[in-house]
Amino acid sequence: MIRLDELHIWKKLSSPYGNSEVIPSLIDKLSKTLDKKIADELIWEHIYHQGSVYENTLATVPHLLKIIEKSDNIEFNLDIIASLGVVLIDLDNILYLEQIFKEHNLDEKEKNSIQIAFIDAIEKFKSLVNDYARNTEVLDEESKRFYLIAFLVSIKRHKEAEIFKTFNINDEYIFVCPNCEEETFLWNEENVLNAYSRDPTTNKNQEKLRIVLNESNVSLKWLEKPIGIMNINSLKPLIKYFKGDINCHSCSKKHNVFTGIMNSI
Repeated sequence: MIRLDELHIWKKLSSPYGNSEVIPSLIDKLSKTLDKKIADELIWEHIYHQGSVYENTLATVPHLLKIIEKSDNIEFNLDIIASLGVVLIDLDNILYLEQIFKEHNLDEKEKNSIQIAFIDAIEKFKSLVNDYARNTEVLDEESKRFYLIAFLVSIKRHKEAEIFKTFNINDEYIFVCPNCEEETFLWNEENVLNAYSRDPTTNKNQEKLRIVLNESNVSLKWLEKPIGIMNINSLKPLIKYFKGDINCHSCSKKHNVFTGIMNSI
């Protein structure tokens, strides 16, 4: 892990703003204040700007986890873990880590130090996600769904985590038929997932498509477990629909609902 006082290395790291020389001071302020505004600036502006990751992302994550380990502020820790869950969705293999450093200005020792510290941090992240999962009762429903993203990342369900990032509002999901690629719109209407062949926002008068419940062999225990642990009431009623089957309105082939949602990502 590169130290905060190794400014000459931070200056070499790619960022959305040219280099990363401001990051050590932000990390230092955050460690002393646990200020959410500083955390949001650091994460969403500097290391995950508009959905992109940078060399500084890998260098910063270990420092953020170190702050969590030393902090006894549960709400702050939960917020940082949930935020990092979103950041880490795409960072799921070694080849991608190499790609991030494809045009780096570091020497090999510096690059290796950052990568090794980041890989170690991923293991620490998994442990922290599990440790804090039972503290999520202090979170609101939206925050719990974001924490679910972190949980799924921690068990290497990166694509599934992407689903709950994409459909984070929980009012609409898109089913894409694995056979013909036609879209079906799944609308959460008072905790009932209704299916439509056309976007119901612009096509009000259309018949609902049938979702057949409890006939699929697809197991979603990996999803049901964290939803139960975190008591995510906004997702509990949808599980039976995710496990159900639907006949595509275009090709008539039957597929599991959640498989089709996965196919939309």
